[in-house]
Amino acid sequence: MLFTPLKIFINNQLSNKNCNFGRSKFHTNRSCIVKISKKILALAGMASAAAFSAPAYADGGLTFIISGDTFSQPFSITNTSTALENVTGFGISLISPFGFDVTNGGWGIDNSVPFSAVGGTDVTTGLSSVSPVVDAQQTLNFTFSSFGVGETFSWLIDVDQQNVGTTFGNQLIGSTGYADFSNGLRGLGTFVAIAGNRQGSQFQIRTFTPTPGVPEPATWAMMLLGFGATGAALRSSSRRRKTAIA
Repeated sequence: MLFTPLKIFINNQLSNKNCNFGRSKFHTNRSCIVKISKKILALAGMASAAAFSAPAYADGGLTFIISGDTFSQPFSITNTSTALENVTGFGISLISPFGFDVTNGGWGIDNSVPFSAVGGTDVTTGLSSVSPVVDAQQTLNFTFSSFGVGETFSWLIDVDQQNVGTTFGNQLIGSTGYADFSNGLRGLGTFVAIAGNRQGSQFQIRTFTPTPGVPEPATWAMMLLGFGATGAALRSSSRRRKTAIA
């Protein structure tokens, strides 16, 4: 356990003659507090790295397929997590020269299809936000509040090249995407070919990273334990010195 060496380190610092603890904890030598804080952060990083390397952090799964003409065929994502994680977000970044065609007479040369959810799947998955989309934009992002395992979210939106009317799913191979999971991880991946489907592509997760802006649970736990131990040690030291003075 990382908490044990942290406790030993704090006790050693408190007993260090350079710490100069006075009658009040506010008289504590500042350099000692800095050393203790740095140790807490270092061990929190170790805890985070250890947790990230654990197999449980690589169990997020999501199946994405787009097959056929993007004008009429829906995009679909299905939560296939093996550890019952919810999907909390999903995003697409189209490869050039493709862009979303959402306005008639704009990016493509024929009719457009603006974003719309299909078959009530926005309700069943708890779709909570959709990024604004304008003609020729190459990114599209969603967030969800209750996208559970086995559920599917489907939507329509047209993808075209400038002045080109038809784009099939296989032409989007090489595009990138991400899937956020409720365990605090983001799966990064690319669109790849589908065996036996010449007009389709699918999203394949290549690696996992922490979801931006979401601290890993192990990091929070380690920091809270560390600062709690520091406070306890300071109070204990203060009590010991008061007893000695008395």
